[in-house]
Amino acid sequence: MNRLVVIYDAQLPEQDPATPQLAWRLLEDGSWMGPAEQGTITELAAAQTDSHAEIWLALASQEIVLVEGHFSAKERRHLAKLMPYELEDDILGDVDEFHFAYGTIHGDRVAVAYTPLAWLETLLAQFEGADLEVAVCLPLPLLLPFTEQQWSLRWLGGDAPVEVRYRHDLAYSVPLDLLQESLLALLSEQPEGQAPEQVKLFGQNFEDLQTLQDTLPESLQEKATSAQWDQWLSLAVELLPALNLRQQSLGRSLPIARWWQTWRPAAIAAGIALVLFLGSNWAALASLKGQQQRHLAAAESAYRSVVPQGAMVDPEKQLKTQLSRYKSDAGEGDNGVVPLLAKISPTLASNSDIKVLNLHYVEGDMRLNVESSDFRQIDQLRASLENQHLLAELQGTSSVAAGVQARLRIRSIP
Repeated sequence: MNRLVVIYDAQLPEQDPATPQLAWRLLEDGSWMGPAEQGTITELAAAQTDSHAEIWLALASQEIVLVEGHFSAKERRHLAKLMPYELEDDILGDVDEFHFAYGTIHGDRVAVAYTPLAWLETLLAQFEGADLEVAVCLPLPLLLPFTEQQWSLRWLGGDAPVEVRYRHDLAYSVPLDLLQESLLALLSEQPEGQAPEQVKLFGQNFEDLQTLQDTLPESLQEKATSAQWDQWLSLAVELLPALNLRQQSLGRSLPIARWWQTWRPAAIAAGIALVLFLGSNWAALASLKGQQQRHLAAAESAYRSVVPQGAMVDPEKQLKTQLSRYKSDAGEGDNGVVPLLAKISPTLASNSDIKVLNLHYVEGDMRLNVESSDFRQIDQLRASLENQHLLAELQGTSSVAAGVQARLRIRSIP
């Protein structure tokens, strides 16, 4: 994976986390590519766009303190909440004003880094404002070369502090005049047989290296070897970070803004397509609902023309049930409604003086109420029906203003 290693040195004159001055260099497959560069956050953003590399931010600052924390098995689950208060007596200030990060847990101990929250938030905000995602943020002393049973010390001369890396995930800074006392105290804390077998010294020139070696305790001077420090070639960046400050409240956030820029055209096109799809579906649905209402109204009108009273639930099924009673079947034979109508209709049609008032069919009987100006016409109708092999029985007559009304009962001859 390609990395863009960025160094923020808080000890530079006029360095400000709100307008950071940075140094960076591209690392590809473990090899440095191209020259190192220096500049502002804007210039770094341009370099990152060209390289598409993951950003590792190394912080050279005495504001970052690395210590070892101890905890019990019961405290492990709530380590992030309890540890700040375990270290409260060693911190100058309110623990709520500090950011805490944790390394890998080893048994009942863990490396803890703490630093004032405000300056680190301000610094990381500059990267986020430039649309840069910091994948790893760690103290620069944890990039000093390190192997088991070796301590690494770096001193850049003058008033610069000495940086001491004595474990994979632990380091500290100390003024040169306090270095010997701090190393003696560190040696006294080491378990038996855990003293370093080698001490690696880094400096910018021979004089600085000699001064650094002379400051060591006598027990370490004979174990010391020296090397000239190179800002980039001397960094140990081949391993995973020993501790990443990007956790807790400063953990990496999802790059939603960058994702949005990438997917924005597709999202807009999908949104337009969705709106058109929903709009056309809504219009089609509204049209279909209108048609359904018209069909329902027409069905109800047709049903009520046949069945004026009663509930209408399923008009088609109800009408079929009604009609089934009038179908001719094997039991009714020629007495079915359809065969009877087929026989009497031509006779009724040929007698224009006879008016059919109503017609009823019940269980093989056809009941006709007819009206005529002359009773003889009604009697001729009865006779004509009997000539068609029908039983035509005159059940009653009555006089009306228009002439005579009569009721006929008609059945087929068995």
